[in-house]
Amino acid sequence: MRVLLMRHGEAVDPRAARTDSDRWLTDAGRRTVTSIGEMLSRMDLHYDCVYTSPLVRAVQTAEILAAMQPGFDGPLQVHRALSTEDGTTAQALEPLEHAGDDDLIVMVSHMPKVGVLCAHLGRLVHAPSFSPSSVCLLTVDGGKGRVQWMLDPRTLELRRF
Repeated sequence: MRVLLMRHGEAVDPRAARTDSDRWLTDAGRRTVTSIGEMLSRMDLHYDCVYTSPLVRAVQTAEILAAMQPGFDGPLQVHRALSTEDGTTAQALEPLEHAGDDDLIVMVSHMPKVGVLCAHLGRLVHAPSFSPSSVCLLTVDGGKGRVQWMLDPRTLELRRF
């Protein structure tokens, strides 16, 4: 299977929202996520399922990605363990246990969890840092994963591993 791990897009300042969970994407964040979605679509990546943290900014990011994918008919599911405060790494990755060998699963989360998930799946020594809207592709075979690339949201350039 393949897994796209993504950090949510740029969100409003914490002081603008009632709680951290309520923070929404800025206009710039929406534009960047849209650009990422367009690029992933041009790369012919077709999602089988999108999982997202329940926090507003992650849900909005997941919804934009899903909308940018021609023919995507879901499911798009909230998975509480992808939020920063809930669940362990194993709980966050639990949906992958039900994925098929040829599936492409998208998971939208937050720092530092998205970096931890990448390091765990990709068997990296250090967790990579994800700036807002960063996305990486991993291949997972027999429980062993490998990071293929990371997409820089500012330049839309791929960094190969």
